[in-house]
Amino acid sequence: MRKLALLPGKFSNTGHILASVGAAVGIANLVLFPARVFNYGGLAFILVFVLFTFILGVPLMIGETALGKNSQRDAVAAFRSIGGRKWGFAGLFGLITCCFILSFYIVVAGWSLYYLYLYLFQYQEITGSVEAALAKNSPSVAGVGGLFGSFVSSPYKVLLFSGIFMGATVIIVANNIKQGIEWVSTRFIPLLVLMMVCLILALPFVAGDRVNYTNFTFDLSALFAMDSNGRVGIIEALGQSFFSLSLGACSMVTYGTHIDKNTRVVSNSHYIVHSDTLVALLAGLLIIPLFSSSSQVGLNPSLVFINLVDTFYGFGEPWGRIIGVGFFTLFNLAIVTSTISMLEPAVNYLSGENEIRRRNYSLLLGTGIFLISLPAILSFNPDSPAFFTNFLGYGDKQSDTVTMGYFNFILDFFGTFCLLVGAFLLSVFIRSTWTLEKLFEEITVGGYSPSRSIKSLLRITFLWIIPLLMLLLLGAESLKVLFKLGLIEY
Repeated sequence: MRKLALLPGKFSNTGHILASVGAAVGIANLVLFPARVFNYGGLAFILVFVLFTFILGVPLMIGETALGKNSQRDAVAAFRSIGGRKWGFAGLFGLITCCFILSFYIVVAGWSLYYLYLYLFQYQEITGSVEAALAKNSPSVAGVGGLFGSFVSSPYKVLLFSGIFMGATVIIVANNIKQGIEWVSTRFIPLLVLMMVCLILALPFVAGDRVNYTNFTFDLSALFAMDSNGRVGIIEALGQSFFSLSLGACSMVTYGTHIDKNTRVVSNSHYIVHSDTLVALLAGLLIIPLFSSSSQVGLNPSLVFINLVDTFYGFGEPWGRIIGVGFFTLFNLAIVTSTISMLEPAVNYLSGENEIRRRNYSLLLGTGIFLISLPAILSFNPDSPAFFTNFLGYGDKQSDTVTMGYFNFILDFFGTFCLLVGAFLLSVFIRSTWTLEKLFEEITVGGYSPSRSIKSLLRITFLWIIPLLMLLLLGAESLKVLFKLGLIEY
């Protein structure tokens, strides 16, 4: 009888840092951050974002990573081993959150892969759409928008490219930690940063006066103003500092279970948080100068697939196509390092330390999550039932059609609300069950001696700041829901 193989080893220290950075870097960095900076005060937003990232992000990263390292098993066991079976629900809640976030993330991943395909092999689809719009005396962005709308409302095309992306995610996670997630992260993250720097340096030479660095204003009034959707700039900065780090689910706890007991959690957490912040700033430096001063920049993926594609077309050939290939390669790299971090927690929990079970559960879970992404895909087709297009009143009205209802709901509920609940549960768990003293003991393993300032920061943030900020964000998100449901007017 063949003996089942065990997973060999853990993350290397560099592997853990880069895998965690990869988990954090994604749509929040490359889409939401530039749009929020542009809409909510420019440099004022950036300063507040960096401040919140230090106050909120570093302690939560330390807490999640230390909890995983203490367990050395999986996210559910991490809570149960300290708090007993009653706290296992917190880990399970995180696993379910990750799976549902992946169910809408994989939809956007399919879009991104499709656009990379267009730029590589079918660029005439983009140019043809723009030329058709111009022939009707419509702006070029109308042609790009029409192409995007036609694609996302075609379920079979989205299914194909989302399925390919999910397949790649499953293959990476099915391998052992060092040959799968670490191998991808240690190669893709440095390549992603290098490509961003190259694009930033190349744009002024390619685009000339189309690159507008005066978009980086300092506007305190925009930071504190409320927009027509109930969003306030400073609250958006707080949310950005939290969501961009992939905190509140179980990804960082799970990655913590894959590190050696002697790993220095505090220093690794600083590297992860500051590296993610650097990538966000680079994304802002790359994308924000491409907006015109009169642009209406939405806080959704259409920013990439409509606004930026239209901008790249304006560069002319061959530069428009070359920049498009570079950007969408970068975007796909960022997304795949995030999707593997969302699939890994559930796979790790179900498979334990068994390599064959890991492969089987990767395929099983990947298939299951892909199936539950179908309603999100169908919600973009105006011919789909209202259950998908206007789920619980979440649909976006465009001319005479309503779409995106189920997608918007999953994005808001699991991608926002559940993450906030998860972070709140973690803070309660640390302060009431694990205790800060035990957390301090865990981060000293390996010879690290936390300074008085680190202990004070962790004590104040976990006892008071994190719970209060999480409640504030939950209140702000609830306000947005009331706006969407039409119960509150601007």
